[in-house]
Formats: sequence, C-alpha cells, structure tokens
Amino acid sequence: MPWKVLRYACDIPFLVVGAILTIYIGFAAFGYTSNSSEHYSNFILGTVLMTGFLAIRNLCDEKLGIEDPETGMLRPQKPFFWPRLIFSFVALVMSAVAMGYVRLNAVHLETTQPFFGPTDMVFGWLMTISILMLTLIHWGWLLTSVVAIAIAYFFFGHTIQNPLFITPKYSPEFIMNYIGLGTNQGFFYLAQVAADAIYFLIIYAAILLGVGMLDMVLEVGKATGRKMPGGAAGPALIGSGIVSSIMGQAVSNVVLTGRLTVPMMKRYGYRGPMAGAIEATASTAGQIMPPILGLAAFIIASFLNRPYIDVALSAMIPGLLYLIGVGIAIFVYARRNDLPRLTDKLDTAMIWRLLPTFVLSFGVVLWLLLGYRSPAIAGLWGIVIALGMSLLQGKYRPTFKKLYGAVEEGFLLVAILSLLLIAIGPLGQVMLTTNLSGRLGTILVQYLPDSQLLLLLGAMVVSLILGMGLPTPVAYIIVALALVPFMQQIGIPPLQAHFFVFYFAVFSTLSPPVAVSVLAAAKLANASFLQTAAESLKIAMTTFIIPFAFVYSPELMAFPNLTWAVVPALVEVVLIQYSVSVAAYGFMFRRLAGWERWTVGLAGFCGFLGMTDQSNLFFIAQLVLLLPIAGFAFATKSSSAGAGQGA
Repeated sequence: MPWKVLRYACDIPFLVVGAILTIYIGFAAFGYTSNSSEHYSNFILGTVLMTGFLAIRNLCDEKLGIEDPETGMLRPQKPFFWPRLIFSFVALVMSAVAMGYVRLNAVHLETTQPFFGPTDMVFGWLMTISILMLTLIHWGWLLTSVVAIAIAYFFFGHTIQNPLFITPKYSPEFIMNYIGLGTNQGFFYLAQVAADAIYFLIIYAAILLGVGMLDMVLEVGKATGRKMPGGAAGPALIGSGIVSSIMGQAVSNVVLTGRLTVPMMKRYGYRGPMAGAIEATASTAGQIMPPILGLAAFIIASFLNRPYIDVALSAMIPGLLYLIGVGIAIFVYARRNDLPRLTDKLDTAMIWRLLPTFVLSFGVVLWLLLGYRSPAIAGLWGIVIALGMSLLQGKYRPTFKKLYGAVEEGFLLVAILSLLLIAIGPLGQVMLTTNLSGRLGTILVQYLPDSQLLLLLGAMVVSLILGMGLPTPVAYIIVALALVPFMQQIGIPPLQAHFFVFYFAVFSTLSPPVAVSVLAAAKLANASFLQTAAESLKIAMTTFIIPFAFVYSPELMAFPNLTWAVVPALVEVVLIQYSVSVAAYGFMFRRLAGWERWTVGLAGFCGFLGMTDQSNLFFIAQLVLLLPIAGFAFATKSSSAGAGQGA
C-alpha cells in the first residue's frame, strides 16, 4: 500500500533524526558542544525535521485509519487532504533548507547582526514562514495567528495612530534579527529552555509510562479508593495527578488516564458529567504540580533568572492545596450521593514490583535537581535508572515493543513541545523589544481602581480570557508579559506575580467556552460539554482561591524553608475550600436546605475576604456562620437524611 510505504518512509527518518538529536543533546549536557549559535541552530534544525516528518506521517495515519494517541480514536478523514499533504511537504522542505542555511552560517549571522545581506534576509523569511507553517499543522490556527500578528506588529506597529500601541519604525534587518535570524533572539528565545531543560525530562516521563507507571499509580489510586466513600474517583485523583505531574499536559493526560478512570467512576454511580469533570480537574493538576508545571516552570525560571528547582519547589504547597481542594469536592459529592467504596480487585504485586522503578528513578532526578544539577543531567539519569530497574520487574517487565513505543512517544512529545517553545519566541521578543508589556501595565495602573484585590480580580479575568484555547506555556507568556509588570507596580513580588497569572492561564482549560480539558473528558464520559463544564467549575471553585492565598500569604510559596507562619494560612485555605464544596453540593453530615447552603457559602466568602484583607473580623464572621450550621447538621443528620435540595 503506498500510504503504508510513505508512512515508513517518514517514520524511519523521524526516528533517526530523533536518535541523533538525543545523542547530540546528551553530549551537550556534559559540555561537549559547539558555540551557542551553532548549538541551538542544530537543535531547531532537528526539531523542524522531526515535526515535518511527523506531519506527513500523521496524514498517512489518517488515510490508513490508525488511532490518534491524543484522542484514543481513529483519525477522522478531514477535507482537503491533498492540499494539506502538499502543505506539509512544503513546510518540511522549506524549513530544512532555511534552517540548514542558518546552521551553516550561524557564526556569520551572529557576528554580523543586524547587518544582514539580501541572501540572509531571504532565508530569514523562509525560516519564519516555514516555522509558522509547522506550527499551524501541529498547534492550530489560533496559536499561529497570535504569533503571526505579533510579527506583523513588529513590522507595521509604527503605522498605528494609538499612542499605546505605536512603535518606532524599525528596519527590516533589525526586525529579522529579533525574529530569529540573529540566532539568539526570537525563535531562539526559548530554544535553550527546550534543549537544555525539558528535553530529557520529557523523554524520561515517556519512559516511565512505557515501563508501566500508569498501571501502577492507578492501582495505588484503587488502594486509596477502597478506604473512602466514592472511592472510584481515587484512581482519577491520585493516578491522573501523579501521571500529569510528570507529563505536564492536561488534555493528553485526560485521554491517557481517562479511558480507564471515567468508565470506572460511572460504574460506581458517578454521573457522566461529574466523572468527566473529576478527570479533567485532576489531570489539570499536573500543570501546577512539580516537577514539569506544564513547561512553564522553566520559562518562569528564565524570566526570573532563578534556578529551575527553586521555582518548582515554590509551587509545591499551592499544588498540593489544589489536589486537596479537588479531593474535598469529590468527598462531599460522594457523601451527598451515598456513593460506595471501590471494590475492584487490587493488584498489590504490581505496586510492589513497579514502585521501586518509579521511586528510585524519580528520587535520583529530584536529588540531582535539588543539588542544582542541570535538568538535562537529571533527566538522563532518570532514563538510565528507569530502564535498568524495569528489567527487575519480573512478570511486569516491559516488552521491547512497549519500550520502543515509549521512546517513539518521547521523541514525538519532545519534538511537538520544542516546536511550541520555538514558535512562541517571537511573541515574547516583540512584547519586550517594543516595550508593549510595560506600556500595558502603566495604562492598567492609571485606569483601574486603587484596590489590590480588585486589581487582582481584573488580572484573573484577563488571564482566563487570554488563556482560552491556547497551550498553557503560550497563555502564560502572553499574560505574564502583559500583566506581570503591572502587578509588580502594585506591590506584588515577582515570583507571586508570575505564578498568579500562570495559575489562571492553566484554569482557562477548565473554563467555558473553550475548556479543552473538559471537552476531552466530556467525550470520554459521553456527557454534555456544558454539564461537564458546570461540574468542573464547581470542583475548581475550591482551587480558584489558591493564587490569592499565596499572594496575601507568601509563606505558602516558601517550601522547603517553612516556618509556623504557614499553618494558619493552610488552615484558612482548607476551611474555605470545604465551605465552598459544602455550598456547591449541599451536604454537611446530611443534605442541607437552601438557606443553609447560602449561609455556608457566605461563610466561605467571609473567609476569602479575611484571607485577602488579613482581618480577624472576617475570620470570626466565617466561624460564626459556619459552626452553628455544622452543629445543627450533625445533630439532625439522622432525622433529616432525606431532606434538602438537589445539587
């Protein structure tokens, strides 16, 4: 079959380039590399080749009816197949030629910037257009449009009459230098993050899945679910939380784990929309839990000029509070609907056989990162140890086919994510070079009300809107460059400011009308998107307070250098989370009447005001409202078991 032949013809160079690039990045991690311009040119060349071959391979899979790993379903036959195939071939050839020229002339381009000749400019345009073409293929029109508009703004911003947006008139050579032809700006802006930080950590994550970590953590989730009401959600909360914290991608994780967890929850009485919502919110946890943080930890570290591990550790307590909030919401819902504990058979032998592979490899990775070794070195050691320990897993030892599939998946993930970081480089570069981000902050300070809480609420809304439909790193960069300078002007420390906008950029995957994580989960649950989104927002209400909490209580981001001052902040956040869940689902010891739910909701709101105002008066009001309802509900739980309203 010609399509099968073409697929193999693309598959082989994809794997060969991936292997060569991996070996090269491995040598670079130990210091065996050329100068930086040649090094990152090599990396971008390898990335565009891999994503170009992958684009054609995906079209062959579409013709052959092969399952899409992103959705778990057969690739749909989309219209305009032949134009898309030609487009992919052109993108591959054009990007290979353009980046080949940049690589061969990297030193010349670096030393002569921005005084480029006509030939340099031609290849600069070829590079720009071809990378945008590959971005359109793999990341869609929205991201491509955002980057293209940013580049166009660089060229034509001087024609805008509005004083907020007008720019000086730059020469085309100057602009092309900052788009990426100068080999240290634009497309190269975040290439160093992709090459030096995420590369081996992403492959390590894929290797862990290949040696059986997904099955193991789902079994751990089952063990937890056997001990609590509504325990069928245990594998989703624990399994999806752990796996997504390694993968760092919400939508992919929904598909990966949701195919197992969502049917299990529905079997044990969870409604379809709630089952999908639990999986979506649990998978989203991976983007805000160390170590990967949806790639954003590396970008935050780059912006703040701080070691990556310091940034990742700062996210530990907020990430755990996110999981606690989701867990509280699930517990209250399960008690209200009297859902049973999990009774599925537990494979304890699998847990004990596979646990050493995960614990030892991940422990070494964490130890190296804590020792301020490079993420590349840490990821390399994690891969070696995980592969070595997998040989000792007995009957759970992975087959060669599984390991091959894991390596292939690792190459695919790292190529796609590297392309993402390369493509969004010009976006950040334009906002910095034209000082658009600083001017936006100045305008916001002038026109928004003089209240830090209201300003933060405004930043929250802007972050949610800008994050709709965009990959998390892109959403974060746009929001950070637009809002963080403004937030620092109103007195918020840089680390808290970056994490505040990052959290709400992540939450945009759960917020309608786009809510890509919810959309994937609703399909798996065979449920209404709007109903699943509504349930997701109910759960997520317990987590929306966390960014405000670490802004007003910075000790929540002081891990591991904690003091007793963190305890009141933790207690207050958990108490607000519990109040919100009780108000949302109408259960505390028994089903609550409408007025009781409103009272508990008001108590949670008082707690939020107390947390942001640091006033004991609001804390007292919260307890005055909450404790009598709790006491009355406990005293009447037997006689009122059937009372209350539906959630």
